[in-house]
Amino acid sequence: MKKPVKKSGKKFSKKMNKGEFEEKFAHMVAEYNKAKEELESMTPGTDEFIKQQKQCDMLFASAERFVNKQ
Repeated sequence: MKKPVKKSGKKFSKKMNKGEFEEKFAHMVAEYNKAKEELESMTPGTDEFIKQQKQCDMLFASAERFVNKQ
């Protein structure tokens, strides 16, 4: 019977270079702005509006976490 291999507890983190960071962040901002424009064209209080508002909040939170992570 073989002994189990011990896994190292270290995880290396891959840092993004500046260009990759800016490119990904710009994509996230563009996606948020598109969702926000759709939200503004909807009638407040409808189910679609609420769903789109949640989507906008989720995109914003995702971008915020991305920036804070760096």
